[in-house]
Amino acid sequence: MAQPLALPVSFLSSLLVATALAGPVLGQPAKDGSPPIVVRHNKQIAVNTIPCRRIALGEPEDYKPSVVQLPSGDLLLVVFAGKQVGGGKIREITRTYRSKDQGLSWSGPELHPLLLGREPYLSITRNGTLFITGHLLRQDIRNTHGHTHSYLHRSTDEGHTWTSIRLQPKSFRKGTTVLTARNVLETADGALLVGISEHAPKSGNVFWKSTDGGKTWPERFPATFSGVPPKYPYTLLGEAHLWQARSGRLHAILRVGSANSWPIKGTKDPGNTDQSERMLTYTSADGGRNWTFTGNLGRYGQMYPAIARLPDKRLLLTFTQRAIAPQLGVRAVLGIETRDGFQFDMKHDELLLETKTPPGQSSGGGFGPTIVLKDGTLLTAYTYRDAKRVKHAEVVRWRVPANR
Repeated sequence: MAQPLALPVSFLSSLLVATALAGPVLGQPAKDGSPPIVVRHNKQIAVNTIPCRRIALGEPEDYKPSVVQLPSGDLLLVVFAGKQVGGGKIREITRTYRSKDQGLSWSGPELHPLLLGREPYLSITRNGTLFITGHLLRQDIRNTHGHTHSYLHRSTDEGHTWTSIRLQPKSFRKGTTVLTARNVLETADGALLVGISEHAPKSGNVFWKSTDGGKTWPERFPATFSGVPPKYPYTLLGEAHLWQARSGRLHAILRVGSANSWPIKGTKDPGNTDQSERMLTYTSADGGRNWTFTGNLGRYGQMYPAIARLPDKRLLLTFTQRAIAPQLGVRAVLGIETRDGFQFDMKHDELLLETKTPPGQSSGGGFGPTIVLKDGTLLTAYTYRDAKRVKHAEVVRWRVPANR
């Protein structure tokens, strides 16, 4: 990345797009009474609220949705839900939902008992091949390996049938927790990359590469990250978001922390387990083998990042704000793309996409990847926890306001 992060920037001007499929027009209230998106710390964005439409879906306790738009135009959304089964064991199940009207209504759930792994995350290639990454907890009743490990699921028929492989690099230490980057990255030349990481001190980090659409992954190589604190005890690529600049340079937004293990320079990590974890960025100019630290992104308690390219050439970074800095929920900021990377101003024009989880609850809300629908409307998926601590899934349809 050639430019520093978290600096105020002059965003490109954008055009307001006409409403389609019942999406709200900017400046008019949503007819269904959906709470608007609040804009905080305005600088480039002139409005204080953005009308939107929120659509509930799924079953109680659905958690951490991820969504893609299929070649047919339909939407596919995946969640997971878990329950205690006794003896200290759990069972977590993957469910999918479909929408034929751009997110206004949803059918399902479709149950997928063979799609092992919690926090399933959807990726889609340019030809429509689907991937889901996920990790199966050690205490899951279906885990026969004795430790948390990860899977990659693949579908070529819009998610109706799936094949699965276990992601277990031979170089990893026996019995260590294995996590993956959230997304499978399709590079400009059509190759696919999936990042795999040990959740342990001196974490091993490996990329698997496919050049046949994910049928096979014959190229496997280690990844080296500069500037990692010597005593940092956790994963690096686990839960990372991978992205490629137009120049071909690769970027990874990592989730790191906590417990005073990797503080922001000049501060002290609050040390509150995953509540204080945060995002930072690395870049690679050699296809993912060597990574250089480029900067901190945001503040403590911000994680689960995803970047979307918008039709007006701006970028949207969606992420979750944990309860360490109230209020728990999904946030977003706008940015610009440079030739080698991106710039986001994390201090201004913060969009509060979702804040329904009541104060005082530390988890159950957020996640929030955003996709761009065919008519230019944005759709963000998230969960929230109600006052009775029950989790619920929703999507919000909205449009990006113009800058001043």
